[in-house]
Amino acid sequence: MSEVRRVTLDPSQVKPGSTLRPIARFTVERDGVEQASAVLGRAEIFEREPLEYVVARLSWREDESNARAVVTAAVDAAPPDVSVYFPVNAAVSSDHAARRDVAQACGFELFQEKEGFRWTDTGQPLPDSAGVRLAPMPQVGREAFTSVIGQCVAQTLDRTDALVFGRYQPEQWTTAFLDRHASDADAQSWLYAETTDGVPVGFVGLAEQEGDPRVGMIVLIGVLPKQRGHRYVDQLLLAAYRAARTRGFATVRSLVDVANHPMMAAMARSGADSAADPWHSWLFRTAPRIP
Repeated sequence: MSEVRRVTLDPSQVKPGSTLRPIARFTVERDGVEQASAVLGRAEIFEREPLEYVVARLSWREDESNARAVVTAAVDAAPPDVSVYFPVNAAVSSDHAARRDVAQACGFELFQEKEGFRWTDTGQPLPDSAGVRLAPMPQVGREAFTSVIGQCVAQTLDRTDALVFGRYQPEQWTTAFLDRHASDADAQSWLYAETTDGVPVGFVGLAEQEGDPRVGMIVLIGVLPKQRGHRYVDQLLLAAYRAARTRGFATVRSLVDVANHPMMAAMARSGADSAADPWHSWLFRTAPRIP
Protein backbone atom coordinates (compact mmCIF):
# COMPACT_ATOMS: atom_id res chain seq x y z
CA MET A 1 0.00 0.00 0.00
CA SER A 2 1.51 3.33 -1.07
CA GLU A 3 1.38 6.18 1.42
CA VAL A 4 2.42 9.81 1.32
CA ARG A 5 5.18 10.66 3.78
CA ARG A 6 6.34 14.13 4.78
CA VAL A 7 10.05 14.84 5.24
CA THR A 8 11.12 18.10 6.85
CA LEU A 9 13.94 19.76 4.92
CA ASP A 10 16.93 21.57 6.38
CA PRO A 11 17.11 25.10 4.86
CA SER A 12 20.89 25.11 5.34
CA GLN A 13 21.18 22.36 2.73
CA VAL A 14 19.86 24.63 -0.05
CA LYS A 15 22.41 25.58 -2.66
CA PRO A 16 23.71 29.16 -2.40
CA GLY A 17 21.57 31.49 -4.46
CA SER A 18 18.56 29.17 -4.47
CA THR A 19 15.22 30.91 -4.92
CA LEU A 20 13.39 28.48 -2.64
CA ARG A 21 13.23 28.21 1.12
CA PRO A 22 12.26 24.56 1.54
CA ILE A 23 9.43 23.58 3.84
CA ALA A 24 9.02 19.86 3.28
CA ARG A 25 9.31 16.99 0.83
CA PHE A 26 6.40 14.65 0.27
CA THR A 27 7.11 11.16 -1.01
CA VAL A 28 5.11 8.19 -2.07
CA GLU A 29 6.91 5.04 -0.99
CA ARG A 30 6.43 1.36 -1.57
CA ASP A 31 8.66 -1.05 0.34
CA GLY A 32 10.98 1.80 1.22
CA VAL A 33 11.53 2.93 -2.39
CA GLU A 34 10.64 6.54 -3.15
CA GLN A 35 8.14 6.70 -6.00
CA ALA A 36 7.52 10.43 -6.23
CA SER A 37 8.51 13.62 -4.50
CA ALA A 38 7.58 17.26 -4.51
CA VAL A 39 9.08 20.14 -2.62
CA LEU A 40 6.93 23.01 -1.45
CA GLY A 41 9.09 26.10 -1.08
CA ARG A 42 8.74 29.80 -0.59
CA ALA A 43 9.81 31.82 -3.62
CA GLU A 44 12.48 34.34 -2.69
CA ILE A 45 13.11 35.85 -6.10
CA PHE A 46 11.85 39.34 -5.49
CA GLU A 47 10.07 39.69 -8.81
CA ARG A 48 8.15 36.57 -7.98
CA GLU A 49 7.81 37.28 -4.29
CA PRO A 50 3.98 37.28 -4.24
CA LEU A 51 4.16 33.69 -5.52
CA GLU A 52 4.83 32.75 -1.95
CA TYR A 53 4.41 29.00 -2.20
CA VAL A 54 5.45 26.92 -5.19
CA VAL A 55 5.57 23.21 -5.94
CA ALA A 56 9.02 22.35 -7.28
CA ARG A 57 11.35 19.46 -8.10
CA LEU A 58 8.50 17.10 -8.91
CA SER A 59 9.30 13.61 -10.06
CA TRP A 60 7.36 10.36 -10.20
CA ARG A 61 7.46 6.78 -11.46
CA GLU A 62 5.01 4.28 -12.87
CA ASP A 63 1.80 6.26 -12.60
CA GLU A 64 0.71 9.90 -12.52
CA SER A 65 -1.37 9.11 -9.43
CA ASN A 66 1.90 9.18 -7.49
CA ALA A 67 2.57 12.70 -8.74
CA ARG A 68 -0.97 13.81 -7.93
CA ALA A 69 -0.66 12.42 -4.41
CA VAL A 70 2.48 14.33 -3.50
CA VAL A 71 1.38 17.54 -5.23
CA THR A 72 -1.90 17.45 -3.34
CA ALA A 73 -0.03 16.91 -0.08
CA ALA A 74 2.28 19.83 -0.85
CA VAL A 75 -0.66 22.13 -1.57
CA ASP A 76 -2.31 21.07 1.69
CA ALA A 77 0.87 22.04 3.58
CA ALA A 78 0.52 25.68 2.52
CA PRO A 79 -1.53 28.13 4.57
CA PRO A 80 -5.17 28.00 3.48
CA ASP A 81 -5.45 31.68 2.56
CA VAL A 82 -2.70 31.74 -0.09
CA SER A 83 -2.36 30.65 -3.68
CA VAL A 84 0.10 27.88 -4.52
CA TYR A 85 1.97 28.09 -7.83
CA PHE A 86 3.19 25.29 -10.06
CA PRO A 87 5.68 26.30 -12.80
CA VAL A 88 6.27 24.07 -15.83
CA ASN A 89 9.08 24.74 -18.30
CA ALA A 90 9.48 22.88 -21.57
CA ALA A 91 13.20 23.64 -21.68
CA VAL A 92 13.69 21.93 -18.32
CA SER A 93 11.18 19.08 -18.44
CA SER A 94 10.69 16.92 -21.53
CA ASP A 95 7.55 15.56 -19.84
CA HIS A 96 6.02 19.03 -19.61
CA ALA A 97 2.69 17.87 -21.08
CA ALA A 98 2.31 15.28 -18.33
CA ARG A 99 3.23 17.89 -15.73
CA ARG A 100 0.53 20.20 -17.01
CA ASP A 101 -1.92 17.31 -16.76
CA VAL A 102 -0.89 16.75 -13.15
CA ALA A 103 -1.34 20.44 -12.35
CA GLN A 104 -4.84 20.53 -13.78
CA ALA A 105 -5.80 17.23 -12.12
CA CYS A 106 -4.76 18.72 -8.78
CA GLY A 107 -6.99 21.75 -9.17
CA PHE A 108 -4.49 24.24 -10.54
CA GLU A 109 -5.59 26.68 -13.22
CA LEU A 110 -3.34 28.20 -15.86
CA PHE A 111 -2.35 31.69 -14.71
CA GLN A 112 0.24 32.59 -17.34
CA GLU A 113 1.86 31.12 -20.43
CA LYS A 114 5.07 32.48 -21.88
CA GLU A 115 6.67 31.99 -25.28
CA GLY A 116 10.42 31.87 -25.63
CA PHE A 117 12.06 33.77 -28.50
CA ARG A 118 15.60 33.53 -29.79
CA TRP A 119 17.27 36.07 -32.04
CA THR A 120 20.44 34.84 -33.75
CA ASP A 121 23.16 37.14 -34.99
CA THR A 122 23.84 36.08 -38.57
CA GLY A 123 25.52 39.34 -39.50
CA GLN A 124 22.24 40.81 -40.72
CA PRO A 125 21.98 44.62 -41.02
CA LEU A 126 21.05 46.36 -37.80
CA PRO A 127 20.28 49.95 -38.78
CA ASP A 128 20.47 52.75 -36.26
CA SER A 129 17.25 53.38 -34.38
CA ALA A 130 15.10 55.99 -36.12
CA GLY A 131 13.39 58.77 -34.21
CA VAL A 132 14.91 57.97 -30.83
CA ARG A 133 18.09 58.73 -28.95
CA LEU A 134 19.60 56.00 -26.82
CA ALA A 135 21.88 56.26 -23.81
CA PRO A 136 23.28 53.57 -21.50
CA MET A 137 22.59 53.50 -17.79
CA PRO A 138 26.00 54.86 -16.70
CA GLN A 139 25.36 57.94 -18.82
CA VAL A 140 21.82 58.81 -17.70
CA GLY A 141 21.89 57.30 -14.21
CA ARG A 142 19.68 54.74 -12.48
CA GLU A 143 17.18 57.40 -11.42
CA ALA A 144 16.05 57.91 -15.02
CA PHE A 145 15.49 54.17 -15.39
CA THR A 146 13.64 53.96 -12.08
CA SER A 147 11.12 56.52 -13.29
CA VAL A 148 10.52 55.12 -16.76
CA ILE A 149 10.41 51.48 -15.64
CA GLY A 150 7.88 52.28 -12.94
CA GLN A 151 5.58 53.99 -15.44
CA CYS A 152 5.90 51.16 -17.97
CA VAL A 153 5.35 48.29 -15.55
CA ALA A 154 2.36 50.06 -13.98
CA GLN A 155 0.51 49.23 -17.21
CA THR A 156 2.35 46.07 -18.21
CA LEU A 157 0.64 43.30 -20.16
CA ASP A 158 2.78 40.65 -18.45
CA ARG A 159 0.48 39.00 -15.94
CA THR A 160 3.11 37.99 -13.39
CA ASP A 161 4.85 41.36 -13.47
CA ALA A 162 1.47 43.06 -13.02
CA LEU A 163 0.73 40.85 -10.01
CA VAL A 164 4.10 41.55 -8.43
CA PHE A 165 4.12 45.26 -9.18
CA GLY A 166 0.68 45.66 -7.64
CA ARG A 167 2.00 44.50 -4.26
CA TYR A 168 4.72 47.16 -3.92
CA GLN A 169 5.42 50.83 -4.25
CA PRO A 170 6.72 51.48 -7.80
CA GLU A 171 10.09 52.80 -6.67
CA GLN A 172 10.56 49.90 -4.25
CA TRP A 173 9.86 47.29 -6.95
CA THR A 174 12.02 49.01 -9.56
CA THR A 175 14.96 49.59 -7.25
CA ALA A 176 14.97 45.94 -6.18
CA PHE A 177 14.68 44.79 -9.78
CA LEU A 178 17.62 46.89 -10.92
CA ASP A 179 19.71 45.78 -7.94
CA ARG A 180 19.29 42.20 -9.09
CA HIS A 181 19.36 42.51 -12.88
CA ALA A 182 21.39 45.60 -13.80
CA SER A 183 24.89 44.67 -12.70
CA ASP A 184 27.91 46.83 -13.41
CA ALA A 185 28.90 44.36 -16.13
CA ASP A 186 25.53 44.75 -17.86
CA ALA A 187 24.89 48.46 -17.25
CA GLN A 188 26.17 49.52 -20.69
CA SER A 189 23.48 47.43 -22.37
CA TRP A 190 20.65 48.87 -20.28
CA LEU A 191 19.48 51.54 -22.71
CA TYR A 192 17.26 54.55 -22.05
CA ALA A 193 15.33 55.92 -25.04
CA GLU A 194 13.89 59.36 -25.72
CA THR A 195 12.69 61.21 -28.79
CA THR A 196 15.01 63.59 -30.61
CA ASP A 197 13.15 66.35 -28.73
CA GLY A 198 14.12 64.83 -25.41
CA VAL A 199 10.75 63.26 -24.52
CA PRO A 200 11.16 59.90 -22.69
CA VAL A 201 10.06 56.88 -24.72
CA GLY A 202 11.07 53.74 -22.87
CA PHE A 203 13.97 51.40 -22.16
CA VAL A 204 15.43 47.97 -22.78
CA GLY A 205 17.66 45.95 -20.47
CA LEU A 206 20.06 43.39 -21.96
CA ALA A 207 22.15 41.14 -19.72
CA GLU A 208 24.41 38.14 -20.11
CA GLN A 209 22.58 34.88 -19.56
CA GLU A 210 23.87 33.29 -16.40
CA GLY A 211 26.37 30.57 -17.19
CA ASP A 212 26.68 31.36 -20.90
CA PRO A 213 28.75 34.37 -22.02
CA ARG A 214 27.63 33.88 -25.63
CA VAL A 215 23.94 34.42 -24.90
CA GLY A 216 22.17 37.64 -23.99
CA MET A 217 18.84 38.01 -22.23
CA ILE A 218 16.31 40.79 -22.70
CA VAL A 219 15.57 41.09 -19.01
CA LEU A 220 12.94 43.80 -19.35
CA ILE A 221 11.68 46.10 -22.09
CA GLY A 222 9.03 48.77 -22.02
CA VAL A 223 7.49 51.72 -23.82
CA LEU A 224 5.76 54.45 -21.81
CA PRO A 225 1.97 54.09 -22.06
CA LYS A 226 1.50 57.50 -23.72
CA GLN A 227 4.17 56.62 -26.32
CA ARG A 228 2.71 53.29 -27.36
CA GLY A 229 1.31 52.71 -30.82
CA HIS A 230 4.30 54.23 -32.64
CA ARG A 231 6.37 51.02 -32.83
CA TYR A 232 9.09 52.41 -30.61
CA VAL A 233 9.43 48.86 -29.36
CA ASP A 234 10.92 47.92 -32.73
CA GLN A 235 13.65 50.52 -32.23
CA LEU A 236 14.32 49.24 -28.72
CA LEU A 237 14.72 45.67 -29.96
CA LEU A 238 17.11 46.83 -32.67
CA ALA A 239 19.10 48.66 -30.01
CA ALA A 240 19.23 45.51 -27.88
CA TYR A 241 20.49 43.46 -30.83
CA ARG A 242 23.17 46.04 -31.64
CA ALA A 243 24.27 45.98 -28.01
CA ALA A 244 24.34 42.18 -28.14
CA ARG A 245 26.58 42.26 -31.20
CA THR A 246 28.91 44.71 -29.48
CA ARG A 247 29.13 42.41 -26.47
CA GLY A 248 29.77 39.35 -28.62
CA PHE A 249 26.51 37.56 -27.91
CA ALA A 250 25.68 35.06 -30.64
CA THR A 251 22.03 34.92 -29.63
CA VAL A 252 19.53 36.91 -27.60
CA ARG A 253 16.70 35.24 -25.72
CA SER A 254 13.51 36.63 -24.27
CA LEU A 255 10.30 35.37 -22.69
CA VAL A 256 6.99 37.00 -23.58
CA ASP A 257 3.55 36.54 -22.03
CA VAL A 258 1.44 35.09 -24.86
CA ALA A 259 -1.37 37.45 -23.84
CA ASN A 260 0.91 40.40 -24.59
CA HIS A 261 -0.05 40.48 -28.26
CA PRO A 262 1.84 43.70 -29.16
CA MET A 263 5.09 42.31 -27.78
CA MET A 264 4.56 38.93 -29.42
CA ALA A 265 4.12 40.69 -32.77
CA ALA A 266 7.14 42.92 -32.19
CA MET A 267 9.38 39.94 -31.45
CA ALA A 268 8.29 38.28 -34.69
CA ARG A 269 8.93 41.48 -36.66
CA SER A 270 12.41 41.72 -35.15
CA GLY A 271 13.39 38.34 -36.58
CA ALA A 272 13.32 36.48 -33.27
CA ASP A 273 12.25 32.85 -33.63
CA SER A 274 9.74 31.24 -31.28
CA ALA A 275 10.48 27.76 -32.63
CA ALA A 276 14.26 27.88 -32.25
CA ASP A 277 14.26 25.97 -28.98
CA PRO A 278 11.70 24.60 -26.47
CA TRP A 279 11.89 27.67 -24.28
CA HIS A 280 8.21 27.79 -23.34
CA SER A 281 6.74 27.99 -19.86
CA TRP A 282 3.43 27.70 -18.05
CA LEU A 283 2.55 28.94 -14.58
CA PHE A 284 -0.40 27.34 -12.83
CA ARG A 285 -1.94 28.41 -9.54
CA THR A 286 -4.61 27.36 -7.09
CA ALA A 287 -7.20 29.67 -5.59
CA PRO A 288 -6.73 30.39 -1.87
CA ARG A 289 -8.61 27.86 0.23
CA ILE A 290 -11.15 29.01 2.78
CA PRO A 291 -10.04 27.95 6.26
